[in-house]
Amino acid sequence: MLRVLPIVALATATPVFAQEKPADTSGNTVVVTGVRLHDLQKNLDACLARKCPPNEDISATIKVAEQQFVDGKYADASVTLRKSLGRNRGFAKDYPVSVSYLYRASYRVAEHLGDADTYITGVYGSLRSLKAGLAADDYRILGADLEVGDMLVRFYRYHEAIDRYTLVEKRAAALGLLTVQGLARFRIVGLYSQLASHPPYRYKTEAKKAAAWLIDNPDPRMKPFGEAARITIAMLDAKTGDPGAVDRLIANFRTDKSVKAPILLYAPPYDYIEGDARASSGGTVSDMELVARQNFDGEWVDIDFWVGPDGHVSDVDVLRAGKKGTPTWIAPIIKSIRGRRYAPLNMDASAPGVLRVERYTLTARVVDASIGSHIPSREATPQIETLDLSVDPTAAPDGSTKLQKAKQ
Repeated sequence: MLRVLPIVALATATPVFAQEKPADTSGNTVVVTGVRLHDLQKNLDACLARKCPPNEDISATIKVAEQQFVDGKYADASVTLRKSLGRNRGFAKDYPVSVSYLYRASYRVAEHLGDADTYITGVYGSLRSLKAGLAADDYRILGADLEVGDMLVRFYRYHEAIDRYTLVEKRAAALGLLTVQGLARFRIVGLYSQLASHPPYRYKTEAKKAAAWLIDNPDPRMKPFGEAARITIAMLDAKTGDPGAVDRLIANFRTDKSVKAPILLYAPPYDYIEGDARASSGGTVSDMELVARQNFDGEWVDIDFWVGPDGHVSDVDVLRAGKKGTPTWIAPIIKSIRGRRYAPLNMDASAPGVLRVERYTLTARVVDASIGSHIPSREATPQIETLDLSVDPTAAPDGSTKLQKAKQ
C-alpha cells in the first residue's frame, strides 16, 4: 500500500516563520518569471572564485539547488547542496541562520530522493546550527525543534513527536512567544487528528481537547491557529461520520470577507498500489515486485489548478512531468484535487481565482537491504512526497486572462 505523506507548505529553504512578499497583481495577466539555471550556476561559480563569505555562498547555492529541483534534477540539487555543506557547515557559529537554511534545503531535497539518512542528518543539522550562534531563547531554535518533531512523525514515532511538540509549547509559553506556542499546539492537534481519522478513532477525544484550547483562546494572536484547528476538527468529523461538518464550516467562511489566499477545508483521501499499467487496469503488484524496483528517476509531476472564488477547484492539469506522458500513479491524486473544497475567496465572482502549483514525487526510502548488509536498497512500499510550489497570493485581478501554460 502506498504511503501518502502530507503536503509540505514550505519552500525548500524557507524558515518556519518567514513571510512571503505578495505577488504584484497590478497588471492584466498572470506572469511567471524565472532565472535560467545557467545564470544561477554562473553566479555561484563567480562567488566561489572571489572567495565570497559563507552566507553569500549559501544564498547562491540554494538558488541553484532550487532551480535544479524544479527542473527535476534531484540528484544534481543534492550534490550542489552537499558540496556547499562541505564548505560551510563549520561556519554555523558566525552564520547560524544561513547554515541552518542550507541544511533545511538539503533535507527537503533528500525527502524527494527517499534519502532517509540525509533527511535526518539535515533536520538535526539545522537545529544544531541555530544553537551554535543564536541565543538559547531565540524563536528560530524552537522552530527548528518543531521540525525535529515533524521528522519523528514521518518515521511513525508519534509519542516522541507529541512529547517534542509539548516541550516546545511549554518553552514558548514561558518565553512569551505566542506564535511559536500556537504552532506547537496546532501540530499536536494535527497529529492527533491524523491518528484519529482511522478506525478505531481512538485519539479523537485528544484531538478535540487540544483544538479547544486554540479555538477558545481569547488572545487575538491565537485566532489564526484557532481557525486552523476548527478546520482540522471539521475535516476529522467529516472523515469519521459527519459529512455535514465541512459544509457548516464553508457556510461560516462565506461571511468572512478577509480570506484572499486559499484555505483548504476538505480534501478527499487517495490511496494507490503502484504498478504502472497494471494498476490502471485494476491489477495489483506483489511486495516482491515492488522490492525489485529501485529506480524512481523522473517520477515527478507538477500539477496546476485554479481555486475559484467559491472555493471549488477547476482546470486541474499536469503542467510538467519528469517523463514523457502522464504516469498512472498520478490519477488518484488528480481526482482528489478536483474534489477539494477551499474557503470562499474575497474576490469578484467573475475572477478566475487563485492559481496553485504542487509538485508530486513518487519515491521509496533507501534502506539497508538486509540485516548485516550495507548495500543500499529501496523499501518495498513506495511513497509520494509533495511540495507546494505556489506563490501566495496569485489571484488574478478582475477581467484578467488565465495563465498561458507552456507544457514541456
